[in-house]
Amino acid sequence: MRAASGVTVCLLALAGLLSFSSPARAVVSLGTGDGGLLGGDLTDPKDQLEPSGSNSAQDLSEEALMPPNATWVSMTCAPAGTPHQRHPYQSWQNTPAVAVVMNKPSTLKWYVGFKDGGFGGPSQAAPYFLAIQFKDAYTLTHFTVTPSPDMPERDPREWAIQGSNTGNDWTNIYVCPAKDRSGTPFKEGSRTETFLFTSFNSTDLPKAVSAADAKKLIEKLDGKRIGRPDFKRPAKTFTWFRIVVLSCFNPNSTEVADFNHPPGFALGQIELFGVPGPRDKAAGSRPAKNPDESGESTEEAPKVAAPPADVPDPNAKPPVYTSPFLISYRCGPPKIETSLARYKELVACGFNVAFPAIDVLWSPASAAGVEHNLRYLDACQQAGLKALVWDGDMTQPKGWPAPTAKDTAAIEKALDGIIARYSSHPALLGYIVCDEPDRPQFDRLAVINKYLLKKDPKHLPYINLLPSYTGPAGSNWRPPNYEDSLAQYIKTVQPALLSWDHYRQMLENGDESSYWDNLETIRRNGLKNRIPYNQMIVSLKQAGFRECSEADLRWQVWTSLAYGSRGIQYFTYWFAKDLASASVPALITKDGSRDAKWGYVSKINRRIARLGPTLVKLTSTSVCCTDPLPPCTHGLSEEGLVKKADGGAMVIGCFRDAAAKNGAEYILPVNRSFTAAIKATLTLDEKFESASEISQETGQALRPVSLADKPLVVPLEAGEGRLYLLNPKK
Repeated sequence: MRAASGVTVCLLALAGLLSFSSPARAVVSLGTGDGGLLGGDLTDPKDQLEPSGSNSAQDLSEEALMPPNATWVSMTCAPAGTPHQRHPYQSWQNTPAVAVVMNKPSTLKWYVGFKDGGFGGPSQAAPYFLAIQFKDAYTLTHFTVTPSPDMPERDPREWAIQGSNTGNDWTNIYVCPAKDRSGTPFKEGSRTETFLFTSFNSTDLPKAVSAADAKKLIEKLDGKRIGRPDFKRPAKTFTWFRIVVLSCFNPNSTEVADFNHPPGFALGQIELFGVPGPRDKAAGSRPAKNPDESGESTEEAPKVAAPPADVPDPNAKPPVYTSPFLISYRCGPPKIETSLARYKELVACGFNVAFPAIDVLWSPASAAGVEHNLRYLDACQQAGLKALVWDGDMTQPKGWPAPTAKDTAAIEKALDGIIARYSSHPALLGYIVCDEPDRPQFDRLAVINKYLLKKDPKHLPYINLLPSYTGPAGSNWRPPNYEDSLAQYIKTVQPALLSWDHYRQMLENGDESSYWDNLETIRRNGLKNRIPYNQMIVSLKQAGFRECSEADLRWQVWTSLAYGSRGIQYFTYWFAKDLASASVPALITKDGSRDAKWGYVSKINRRIARLGPTLVKLTSTSVCCTDPLPPCTHGLSEEGLVKKADGGAMVIGCFRDAAAKNGAEYILPVNRSFTAAIKATLTLDEKFESASEISQETGQALRPVSLADKPLVVPLEAGEGRLYLLNPKK
């Protein structure tokens, strides 16, 4: 599995920052104002980026505010998701993170107020950062940093430049561990003064950088000498770079003594320069035929925490395979679009697991199909995705009776061939077995599922189930037999993951009559049998389902997570001509371009991916709703973690990390409105001293909010959810 979040690795990389020691040196100054910049850096090689002006103060999407001539693939920042700064291109004070690459340090800056959206200031647990992904890989040779035009107390004090090939795990390239002004070139009077940091001295300059950069540097230095390098030239290339800030010269605080000078962070400009090179292995390359030959091993999925002792069936055996936090879709790019660019686009949209091409799924076995699957896996591996594959030799169970001994031998032989073809590929997550089976297929499915888990236990046999409201004519899945059919499926097939789809909640007039009951039924049976579960939601206008707004998509995702879903899948990603109503777009349109929903889903996926490493450790302990109660849901209980909830209609998931000391407890409140934002006010059990939100930008617990004689206030957009760790009294 491609790691949903590299926060742990990131913090390990930063852990040594305070102990890093090197004598302060006089970094070369290149001048002040806009004219002090070198220009022609990686983010603006042609010096033609245009600032967004006052537009960044508007609450618009990333797609609407991203510079049209931007050269980067993607950009992320922290803190984000607040009214102050929702994403790198937006800031209600017109000081977005993207300002630091706009080549206007005399007039533009990235500013985050510690009180308004800054969570009290940067720290090692929750640093501020701006991360930039490039199309190609580079070795960083030098960079410049320019402080903001005013308020020197907001200058970064402890900071670093880092590189990555995944956007999750980070390697320090340069570290500034300053304790005071003597450890940094940023002096109180050095406003908009650009400072050069290099991996070379003047003697080595001509051979360390490109000819164009060498000429530019020599002219800009105008006789100044670079005595010695500021950092060691990285041994490998990176596709991601970021500046990360752990502290500023003004101390962290949410107290504002002077309204005109609130504590905060600010930076004027960074310029990154490097030489292109081959991608590092972490960025993706075609694997060796045998994983052992390349020295690489497939990454194991996170372990599933056991449910509380009073929930699971004591006779249930945990599945062999443990599920990752899966963010995927149905109907992938067609065969003709199987390219690295298309699969990198999936990564940019926040997906971590790819689904087969829309015109490949369910196709019969062929040599061309195998060749395509290997190209598809290669593209996924290079892009940083895991993948589910469909092979035509997978014995389809539709309409088949229980297998005879002869049938079983033929099934196992076919499965041996599939395992031999794909199991050694590093990108493989698992095998697609079938979709929406009915009871007559369970016995045959059991043979397939158990054999795959026995022979290839690291890879998932993927089966998707029918929802509770439909099924084939005469199907036992239809109400009121849904739970009975589900229990029989689990007992017979013993799946490693419960995956199901449910779409009626997005009917034009809305129909939640079965949605909540379906969630609760899967949750109850998943917990009882210690099997993780994962819901597929609708994102395509078809069969009476409406065109989804951003709030519609958020609502489906967050309500699923509140019930303990171990990820999400969207139906569909690519335009599906046989499904779409009047050729309406999926996340990708009929002509292969990105629909507005692509941007909505990208934002949602990035946020839930940061929570993934925490969510996979948690077990759902209860789910409650506030009035008006949806069908088949439960209200607040006296024994619950939340005693009172005001502010609007909500669903609140409660969780426990059984593996953590004292069984850490969490809540995930979700706004049930499709249209209106709310300010939820939650009165929690008096045993809790404070609550810490798990950041949707870093995945780490933010500064605790005291609950002393007051409720927890949670602002929630329409359909939005937030995850909180509840800290008990000592």
